[in-house]
Amino acid sequence: MSHLAAPLTDMPPLTGVAGTDPYIELLKNVLTGAVYEESAWRREDGYHRDKFRPLKSLRQFFLKSWAKRGYLVVKAQHFDAKKRELGTDWPLFGYSMVGKRRLDQLEVAIRTIVAEQIPGNILEAGVWRGGASMFMKALLNHLGEGHRQLWLADSFEGLPKPRLAPDTKDKRHDLSECDFLKVSIETVSANFERFGLLDENVRFLKGWFCDSLPHANPGKLALLRLDGDLYESTMDVLKPLYQNVVPGGFVVVDDYLAWSGCREAIDEFRELHKIKAPMFNIDGTGVYWRVPQAQPSVAAA
Repeated sequence: MSHLAAPLTDMPPLTGVAGTDPYIELLKNVLTGAVYEESAWRREDGYHRDKFRPLKSLRQFFLKSWAKRGYLVVKAQHFDAKKRELGTDWPLFGYSMVGKRRLDQLEVAIRTIVAEQIPGNILEAGVWRGGASMFMKALLNHLGEGHRQLWLADSFEGLPKPRLAPDTKDKRHDLSECDFLKVSIETVSANFERFGLLDENVRFLKGWFCDSLPHANPGKLALLRLDGDLYESTMDVLKPLYQNVVPGGFVVVDDYLAWSGCREAIDEFRELHKIKAPMFNIDGTGVYWRVPQAQPSVAAA
């Protein structure tokens, strides 16, 4: 059974650190789609998280027929601001599904990195439409730190098919056929360009993590953000890249408290490498910890 490698405590208060810059707050609301209540509407093609099951064949036939003609069938529903804050719904449109609270944490992390002059680049593994990375890039530019490289690692083809026991024991975690999660590298690049954020310091790593990351060279990392959901995907990020995170740097895990496979991978890795840094609960889904100034050496496996 998975167990916590360190006590899990609530994230420190954000007062005076996040939530004070009107531009940054507007950016969070735009990227999460919170400024549009219609973003809560649901796709009716059977690929929503809490409705991931085949539709009756006749209904599915008609939905696919409409889709081929360029129509998307959606169902209007109430916008729940709390769900959007916590990132527990999937916005129909918008650029990130992580919610405002997790973007608040990224703001704190980036501002801390800048204030404490922690060296290194930023890497996000699992980017969907690119919203969380777009936020970090915009904030870096805003703080005069746009020279740091921002790496976006993703298959750009959605989630892989679960293969290992920690991932296959829950059928709800097989989202490999979920079209809603399949966003091309061209679309993500265009999203960055739409916000004026695409420059030579935005780097893309395309491919399954097990193929792309062992050969990647992102340099030293001030922040590593994992959003691979599965046990295997999480391990495929940690093994080659954790050693790159500098002392004082941040490791942010998007789905630790929501996906059992992800949690098992994090606990196992931390125990194996004797990582005792406390983990902080961000919003009931994501967690983070900071790499200690003197940590045991973690060699890439």
